Amino acid sequence: MLNSPVRRGTPIVAFGAGLVAGGLLTAAGLLVVGSLLRAPLPVPLRWTVAWLATAGVLVRELGVVRVRLPENRRLVPESVLRLGRYLGPFQFGLEMGTGMRTYLPSGLPYAALVAVALAAPPAGALLAGAGFGLGRLLMTVSNLRYSDDHRWDDAWRTYVRPMIAAMWLVFALSLAAVTVG
Repeated sequence: MLNSPVRRGTPIVAFGAGLVAGGLLTAAGLLVVGSLLRAPLPVPLRWTVAWLATAGVLVRELGVVRVRLPENRRLVPESVLRLGRYLGPFQFGLEMGTGMRTYLPSGLPYAALVAVALAAPPAGALLAGAGFGLGRLLMTVSNLRYSDDHRWDDAWRTYVRPMIAAMWLVFALSLAAVTVG
């Protein structure tokens, strides 16, 4: 994808808009499904399940247990780019932004999925969806900074653990703030 027209010029804006739109669509879907799940559950039980899911995913991330989370282990096909300089990158971003049509390098979105479905208010759910899309855009834009893919890979290997720890900390603090609020 980075060798495509997305790499050059304003198509990155279309790609980013697609990523955010995909995240927002997923969040809206989670609100609908979540409303069915929320109805019979008391509020404390919803938060308990959200925290248990977060703890379960964290334990998996730490390698304490080996559980394979459901995901589509394929990349979005680059053939979507044939739709043109802007619509192609937008569709590519839309599909990638849903998180349902591509590989997820972390289990953290699964913890967020449960929290959004069971406990997030509509505005919070939409913010989470937009944040997911913007996070994926940040990774792409960060990669574009490197002229050599090997330098990107080296930097990724160097900083992946601190980045994952920071993301988990921010997620846990956010979830705690929303739980208390």
